[in-house]
Amino acid sequence: MLYSLLADAAESTEAPQNPWTQYLLIGFLVVLVVGAIIWFALSGRKNKERQKEYVEQLEAIQPGNKVKTAGGICGIVVEVCEDDNTVIIETGSEQSGKSYIKMDKELIAQTDAKGATQLAREEAEARRKAEKAAKQAAKSEMPEESSETPAETPADFSAPSDGDTPEQK
Repeated sequence: MLYSLLADAAESTEAPQNPWTQYLLIGFLVVLVVGAIIWFALSGRKNKERQKEYVEQLEAIQPGNKVKTAGGICGIVVEVCEDDNTVIIETGSEQSGKSYIKMDKELIAQTDAKGATQLAREEAEARRKAEKAAKQAAKSEMPEESSETPAETPADFSAPSDGDTPEQK
């Protein structure tokens, strides 16, 4: 059965076909390959930006910042050792007892420290919100002209003269 399908396919390729179908197939494949290349290039750029932000956050960690490690340990940074790229975090409470853990900075998964990129993004967002609020305030202060204009009388309406009544016209 498979042999007969292959034989039929071979016979059909011997017969002259419309060349536009081949051009269409090749064009479709070229567009598909170019799209895949662009998609991979753009996704790589986003990953680089995320990695840059993560490194900036790690560099911005100072004593007093709250952190969560990759293992799920939550604590407060007590000391940052730049020599060996480690931090000492304090976990626990006064009642249960505090413990101190020294670990590599790379093990920190989340932190409330803000890097330069994140600070710039938050400032831009705050400016955008302030501009939007200013536009809305300016818009609400402007009186609406359409509601204050008097109603006009129709052009064909004329006031009755002294002896005329509306029925006599």
